[in-house]
Amino acid sequence: IRRAHFLAEELFSREFGAESITPRQKAALVILLQHPGLNQNALSDKLFMDRNTVAEMVRRLVQRGLVLRTPAAEDQRAYELSVSAEGAALIDRVLPRDVELEHELLARLPQEYRPLFIKCLRLMVDADSTRMAPE
Repeated sequence: IRRAHFLAEELFSREFGAESITPRQKAALVILLQHPGLNQNALSDKLFMDRNTVAEMVRRLVQRGLVLRTPAAEDQRAYELSVSAEGAALIDRVLPRDVELEHELLARLPQEYRPLFIKCLRLMVDADSTRMAPE
């Protein structure tokens, strides 16, 4: 699994090096497009990532102008996150090519195994996400 993950990240880096985006940053932007106004803790939960790691990633995304951070209406100590117009444009450029990249990666498997492989990955992730779900 680790070697397949490294291969996927290498292909992603090769394809999107000029965009200066990582798979985790892409995931964060997609989640924020789907759920505008999340705070960093909620984003961490949805990404299943450490809060400190997400805080640093959000800081970099804000510095690049891809994410907007505004004070939360209900809690002035918290911030709501949303994708900027520049961040949305980046995702619009990346997502179609990301789908192609996924097809390229899956093409390494025989056609008849691909749906089963995806199903098994989902089973692993879903089992982990229910075990790790915040209470």
